[in-house]
Amino acid sequence: MPAINLAQLKTQAARLSEKFTEPEAFIHDLNELLDFYTNRTIRSKQIIQRLSLPTFRTPAPVLRQIQAELVPWAGAHPTEAIILTNALWKAGSLEARLLAAFLLGTIPPAQAIPSLTNLPNWLAQSTDKEIRTALLTDAFTRLRRENPEAFFILLEDWLNSSLSSLQVMGFRALIPMLTDPHFENLPAVFRILKPALRSTGPFTQQELQACLDTLGQVSLTETLAFLREITNQDPPPLMLKTFRRILAGLSPELQSGLREMLRKL
Repeated sequence: MPAINLAQLKTQAARLSEKFTEPEAFIHDLNELLDFYTNRTIRSKQIIQRLSLPTFRTPAPVLRQIQAELVPWAGAHPTEAIILTNALWKAGSLEARLLAAFLLGTIPPAQAIPSLTNLPNWLAQSTDKEIRTALLTDAFTRLRRENPEAFFILLEDWLNSSLSSLQVMGFRALIPMLTDPHFENLPAVFRILKPALRSTGPFTQQELQACLDTLGQVSLTETLAFLREITNQDPPPLMLKTFRRILAGLSPELQSGLREMLRKL
């Protein structure tokens, strides 16, 4: 891998972005650029164990520069951005799919929503943790900030699903919203979480634990009040069993409060 010359990289990424409206040409030039910066010092056997997708082993600064060049294009050409996003996903490399997730999150929400509702299909095709995380965080960037109502509607469908896989996606996608320092609408979060918690089970307990812990960090008082409300309303046995299972993984403060509620049942 050649040393990264920032000025050269900026020029290369800018030239690549000029192919934004030509998906085939963009993918071709992207692959050439990624190959140019391939880190060949990493042995293949070092990445086989953690990845199921082919990868150029691209250094993070290279991907970040490409992403930066794509942002203004996505805002100005949302229809073409959707087409390029699909092409990047079909290209199949780790880097192309990470760019697909990022690009989807830069498209104006009105145009991006139809593609975002299809994310479960992409997630079902993804076993790599890095890709799944990008799809549930980066891909929702603008929707979370600019149209939280639509974001909650989408997550509510996932959380209320009878499929535990969709519930898992809902829990995971909610956490970046909770960690946004500008987010304040916890009542909306509690509203969509309530039915999901009442139907939670062993397949979702890890994500539930992470979600509750994050809520506790945002507002311990409101989170405990929410848990007290649902445990006092004819709580399903499986939900209580799940709560007991995740107790040890919660913060000490949240753990103490929830344990006291469970003792009273």
